Amino acid sequence: MCTDTSTIVSRHTTSEGVVVWSRCGCGRLRMLLVPYGIDGKALAAGGHGTRHPRRGRAT
Repeated sequence: MCTDTSTIVSRHTTSEGVVVWSRCGCGRLRMLLVPYGIDGKALAAGGHGTRHPRRGRAT
């Protein structure tokens, strides 16, 4: 079972913003890009709540 707590594994700056890697209590990795400025939109990947497309099925 996963908890709501996470541990920051890595945080570093890039030309686009700050990238934060964290690990959930269940072990899943999550990446978050926090862009510089007020107009940028944050980007997240991994972790809970991320939808994965189905593979191997024709649509």
